[in-house]
Amino acid sequence: MSLSPSNLTSMQPTPAIATPLLDAAAARFGAAGLFLVAAFADGTLAYHDSSAGGFFLKYVVPALRQPTIIGAASLLGGAAPALVEIRRSIPGVLLAALPSIDKRHAPIRLYLAARDESFALTEDVLRLCGKLSLDSAWLLQQSRDLPSLNESAMQRQSRLFITVLRDQLRIGGLEAELCSVSEQLAATYEELSLIYQVSGGMKINRSPVEFFKQTCMDVRAVMGARGIGVALRSDAQRQLEPALYGSITLAPDQLARLADDLIRAVAERRGPVLCNALAADRRFDWLAASAGQVLAVPLQRHEQVMGCLYALDKEEGEFDSADAKLLNSIANESAIYLENARMFEDVRGLMMGLMHSLTSAVDAKDAYTCGHSERVALLSRHVAKELGISDSEVEQIYIAGLLHDVGKIGVPESVLQKTGKLTNEEFDLMKKHPEIGAKILQDVRQIQQIIPGVLHHHERYDGNGYPARLAGEDIPLMGRIICLADCFDAMTTNRTYRRALPIEVALAEIRRCAGTQFDPRLAEVFLRTSADRYRELLRDHQQQSKRILDVRESLIAK
Repeated sequence: MSLSPSNLTSMQPTPAIATPLLDAAAARFGAAGLFLVAAFADGTLAYHDSSAGGFFLKYVVPALRQPTIIGAASLLGGAAPALVEIRRSIPGVLLAALPSIDKRHAPIRLYLAARDESFALTEDVLRLCGKLSLDSAWLLQQSRDLPSLNESAMQRQSRLFITVLRDQLRIGGLEAELCSVSEQLAATYEELSLIYQVSGGMKINRSPVEFFKQTCMDVRAVMGARGIGVALRSDAQRQLEPALYGSITLAPDQLARLADDLIRAVAERRGPVLCNALAADRRFDWLAASAGQVLAVPLQRHEQVMGCLYALDKEEGEFDSADAKLLNSIANESAIYLENARMFEDVRGLMMGLMHSLTSAVDAKDAYTCGHSERVALLSRHVAKELGISDSEVEQIYIAGLLHDVGKIGVPESVLQKTGKLTNEEFDLMKKHPEIGAKILQDVRQIQQIIPGVLHHHERYDGNGYPARLAGEDIPLMGRIICLADCFDAMTTNRTYRRALPIEVALAEIRRCAGTQFDPRLAEVFLRTSADRYRELLRDHQQQSKRILDVRESLIAK
């Protein structure tokens, strides 16, 4: 049986030199009458040119495989010679033992065989043919079809073969390096694209839940993990509860425990935690029923560990240093976002606190409208959400609702608190508060977008409002929304000139005035909510308003 590349793998280890490279070299030198053979150091045949003619396959290969038939322990193997060594071990055949190509291929010995120029049916050849059960006349005919070489020509051809094969190995090595570099560049590009994508999502008004969900899903796609999760320290969980995205699911108590264990581990190491055998790790063996591998990196800014980003179960292979490097890069970007989000939340909280204080101060000028701005803001936000507009627009409408009456700072308290009907002059003073409010806010760059709501919340859909007598769609949307919320609150709270109306009556009045005072589309949206739901929305604010009123009255009494 010939030892061709197709059946070689089941019998011997794979040659150190790739079979396609040996095939190419054998084909190139076969036309010159050379036959390529490779053997392991123990003399076992590892490769031969299976496309060669019968002279080599039927005469030379069996002799090489069964050296005892010619009285030799082995014709192949042993240490490679320093120079080309020509042997006449097989009658009528020149066998050149070649030096090692390089250290990487030292386990493989290479040989070239050729028909000796003096080949004839000598007694030695006939004897070997008999042992091989080979027809000598057929062998002679086969030999005539081959070029013959003497020792000098065999030396030249062997040296040329070594030079060519070394060049091919060098080219192959360069190609392999180029392929490796290309793969590394592709992986680096993918990682950089991911980092760029994560950085692009670091918008200050984006919620941590939304940011980390998208980030985890993007990382999972690139890394090939079954699950990607994020966990923050307990003092930051108001921003984001422990979360895990992917095909692995954990019960809430398990997720909380994993978050605590991983945060503790990365905080102690101040670096990545990698475990590819959870069942053998006492820290995480409780998780082995759900996952087998974990990689966690800290979400860290300066010296503060804010939490961790982690991956569970790589879909192919194990987590390695490249995965840790990638996840750490994403964690660094995410930590910057998290820190900025915290600062933004603090600044926003300060701003909202100041605005609430300001509106409370304005409302406190009139005991009967205490808490009015808060309720208008709440109702305006409710309508805006029901409309389905963006979160940022909903937020702007809420702030506009808070500040819609800020201009009343410029209206005398005698007018604001008058129990009877206002005179024309007093009403003219009252009608100036939208413009006063707009002027107060015009120099605050961060809230320029809400000024239309403050300025136009007393316009009417039929054009009979103030200050600009705008009508229909010409009235800014936030002005139309706040108008509706403002009037509803005015009807459902006690005023100096009348008692509060029941919510059902106020809703009926909104229905009656749709198309005249109110935008009919917005009125329809407002009326979708039941009276009981409005009572629930306003209950907390009514209680808060009562507390503010009690404080005000106690201060007046003093």
